[in-house]
Amino acid sequence: MTSFTLCLPFPISANRLWRKSRSVVHISQEYKSWKLEAEGWYVQQRKSTPRIPGNFTYHLTLDKTRRKVARDGDNRCKCVLDFIQRMDLIEDDKLADSGTWEWGEADGCVISVRAA
Repeated sequence: MTSFTLCLPFPISANRLWRKSRSVVHISQEYKSWKLEAEGWYVQQRKSTPRIPGNFTYHLTLDKTRRKVARDGDNRCKCVLDFIQRMDLIEDDKLADSGTWEWGEADGCVISVRAA
């Protein structure tokens, strides 16, 4: 079964991905910075990470030391799923059959993805 695991920086909240100035919605500077950092982490650990076409399941582990500040853990999934889609590791995040997250041991976060 096709699967992969990646370590990424601690993701920003879905509430912070986009900003609005006047009538224009744009990617926040915080999100741009996170994506650049995530690309660096990805390049450092990229092996032969398989692409998962079609449906998948995922589990996200968030650094438990950030819990008091970042409280809303489920708000962190969107950022990570969009990133792995952008890196062409999954076809589309809408193809997730299920996903879970938890606070745990992680330097930033750890995403594990498995073909469904």
